[in-house]
Amino acid sequence: MDLYFLITLLPIAFAFHNLEETLGMEKWSHTIPAYMHRPVTTIQFGVAVFLFTALGFVVVFARGLYPTERLYYYFIAGFSGMLLLNMLMPHLLATVYFRKYSPGVITGLLINAPLTMFILIRLKALGLLTTQEIVFSGLIGGIIGVELAALFLKIGERLAPLVRNFFTKSL
Repeated sequence: MDLYFLITLLPIAFAFHNLEETLGMEKWSHTIPAYMHRPVTTIQFGVAVFLFTALGFVVVFARGLYPTERLYYYFIAGFSGMLLLNMLMPHLLATVYFRKYSPGVITGLLINAPLTMFILIRLKALGLLTTQEIVFSGLIGGIIGVELAALFLKIGERLAPLVRNFFTKSL
């Protein structure tokens, strides 16, 4: 399958994953210890994943803005690695540990994991990045993803009252 087509699917898969998370995160976050995941509202989480999803689309579709094609592939490997690591931790790990559904585990396992692994394998097979570069980019992507998630959740917390007001006045 064409690498560029797979890369194009990446932010779309991420959006579906984030939708699955958003629909169940508020309820789920209130059923687990707060030290593992602070409780969130649907609006707060929705704002956070909207920002994250938008960034995913920028990473993929701003290809012409990267100074080199190689740097673009580093970012794609980082984004793919972030999604793959996110599927493992927290989604799969939380599902196993708590013995109950963790929002995002279905799309993480059935869509994101196969897609990201295929992209990473294709990057290596086509000689676009080495195994070491893919692993490094994926780990850095995972670390950045955790930091961005925390930042976007804080932004979501701040913007939630404005969003709530907007929708209550609009409806």
